[in-house]
Amino acid sequence: MDNETLTFTVERITFYNESNGYHVLKGVSSDHPLGVTVVGVFASIQPGEEIRANGVWTYHPNFGKQFQCVSYTLLKPATLKGIEKYLGSGMIKGIGPVTAKNLVNKFGLDTISIIENYPEKLADCPGIGSAKADIISRGWFLQRSIQDIMIFLQTYGITPAYASKIFKQYGRDAVRMVSNNPYILAYEIPGMGFKKTDAIAKEVGISGSDPRRLSAAILFILNTITKDGHLFLSEQELYKYTKEMLQIDQDILLIDSINNLLKNKKIIKREIKNGVFYYLPAVYKAEQESANIIKARHSAQKVFERDNLVKVFAGIENNGVCLTELQEYAIEMSFKCNILIITGGPGTGKTTTLKTLAQAHKSIGRRLLLASPTGRAAKRLSEVSGFNALTIHRLLDYSPKEMIFKNNNDNPLDCDTLIIDEASMIDMNLFYALLSALKATTTLILVGDSDQLPSVGPGSVLNELIKSDIITVVRLTSIFRQAESSDIIKNAHLINSGNMPKLVVPDGQVSTDCYFLSASDDFKIYTLLKNILTIGLTKKFGFDPVKDIQVITPMNKGSLGVIRLNEILRELLNPSSADKNEIQIYDRSFREGDKVIQLKNNYDLDIYNGDLGIIKSIDTEEQEIVIDFFQKEVTLQSSDLIDLSLAYAITVHKSQGSEYPCVIMVVSNQHYLMLQRNLIYTALTRARQTMVFIGSSRAISIAVNNDKIKKRNTVLAELLRSNFA
Repeated sequence: MDNETLTFTVERITFYNESNGYHVLKGVSSDHPLGVTVVGVFASIQPGEEIRANGVWTYHPNFGKQFQCVSYTLLKPATLKGIEKYLGSGMIKGIGPVTAKNLVNKFGLDTISIIENYPEKLADCPGIGSAKADIISRGWFLQRSIQDIMIFLQTYGITPAYASKIFKQYGRDAVRMVSNNPYILAYEIPGMGFKKTDAIAKEVGISGSDPRRLSAAILFILNTITKDGHLFLSEQELYKYTKEMLQIDQDILLIDSINNLLKNKKIIKREIKNGVFYYLPAVYKAEQESANIIKARHSAQKVFERDNLVKVFAGIENNGVCLTELQEYAIEMSFKCNILIITGGPGTGKTTTLKTLAQAHKSIGRRLLLASPTGRAAKRLSEVSGFNALTIHRLLDYSPKEMIFKNNNDNPLDCDTLIIDEASMIDMNLFYALLSALKATTTLILVGDSDQLPSVGPGSVLNELIKSDIITVVRLTSIFRQAESSDIIKNAHLINSGNMPKLVVPDGQVSTDCYFLSASDDFKIYTLLKNILTIGLTKKFGFDPVKDIQVITPMNKGSLGVIRLNEILRELLNPSSADKNEIQIYDRSFREGDKVIQLKNNYDLDIYNGDLGIIKSIDTEEQEIVIDFFQKEVTLQSSDLIDLSLAYAITVHKSQGSEYPCVIMVVSNQHYLMLQRNLIYTALTRARQTMVFIGSSRAISIAVNNDKIKKRNTVLAELLRSNFA
């Protein structure tokens, strides 16, 4: 079948697959004035653009005649309608539908030429002053640069979704940098992978046993394992994984590459009795220096007079607080230790202990600071303690431009006591930054549940500190009377001890705060989810389905993953309508009323990874979104939206450090690879008032019985023990 050429104007995008760039476009052309369907892989396409496509005509059994695009060229829109639609699609900051119409009315077919060549003339258009003309001009050239880069990258099989990430990382240098060394993509662009970058490298002549290829593979593997929570690989593991990835057999080639990387300090080797381990420099330094700092702190014993301790407990009694012996011991040790860990499950009094401890330190004039790893956890810490709490990054004054913490060894925190809540979420790099910013005299108190999921980042800090037997640990075990009536808390302790939770099927008779709805297939889960969100939990319990209820699931992908559930729940809870503005930036679509989550820390806007919000308004002209993050309203530009996602459903990992009035967990056999005891335990303990499991009791049983927590490669506990041997 011979290729044909079709020149058409894009009317609308009816389907887009983020992972591979596949589009279904509806367009019109001179030969097809009533419309034509074009399918294929495209870069950043906007309605109104004119495309010259090469391909073949095909027939789809369900959708009829389609033009299958093989290659294409972007043309500038050539009609007034096309120009207006193209400019008004939201692709250029400062131009929305109204401004696009005004521009076309003023400049006609010369509109694009004016924007490109005579941007100062834009100020002559009604509603556009010199400042907005400058914004439009810069937005136009930025968009054209992105499109040029995307088309270049697409020739190497890089999808538009990844092309936009590459542009965000390297800007207008993207083409040059990728051409010079494609392997930077493998370990600097999350998700790109080695296989794709290896194919690009082959195109520019790097293949086989080329030293650049071997070095890139080693660095990629060491970067990848940190994302799985490991700090290092053993020598045997590194050889094995590298040879498998590169399909080579000669150890001598790897030895040369490893020695070269060691010489250039790109990797670090540690030799201890357990073997030879290879690290990236940053995580090696974090682990080693953390052990050194703890050793130094441990050597500096604190002295706290008993008379002062008596005064502290007298003050606690005067405030009407009744503590258990273990809680009293925790308070006492907080004045005697340089580092103290307080751990325990739900209902065991961690919050009361933390609050009382903070008040006790403050009452004797100690300068007190409190922090948590995430924004939501810090907000909750402020609420329960009565003191202001920050994220650890904000506490240490992180500078995103310089990529450093401004509070460090040379500029330590000005405090006598630092309390960190949700300590199980702290990874090795963040822990090192925290230790580095403490004065030798500052008391560090870590509070957390060691049975929850470990940190997303590398290491297993809280568990390694406990495992070392060097640091004083107070483990709270008694369940308080007011918590004994909660099936959420009872079930959490059952799960933690390896027993099945009490799964109550709602029948209108049994009163509980923890329910189970059985569903064996996706359709039934979807149906139950819709019913309890719109009827059961809202009408019976009075929960707001968006603000009060959080759906969580183990995975991002799959029919019961975050991506699919967000599609379903969005249309249920916030369907599109004529009175709701929407915005589409590359692969992301948002509408007014959407529940969203921030995916990365944004220090300029003071919003953090895990922060939840509701979209209050969308300005399609200025390409801005105003989000209510429940404590404050924040305005995001279009460039910020790559770090924003829908949040009707989130993963269990994203829920860490947060509590919600009501939690619905979707748990199915298809989540098999993720089903572990600490995952289901963490999910359950996110619910403050009501918990609902939807799915398979067998899946819950698999999770409860799987306590084989994936071992993380770290020797922090061993380093601590050897320091004090």
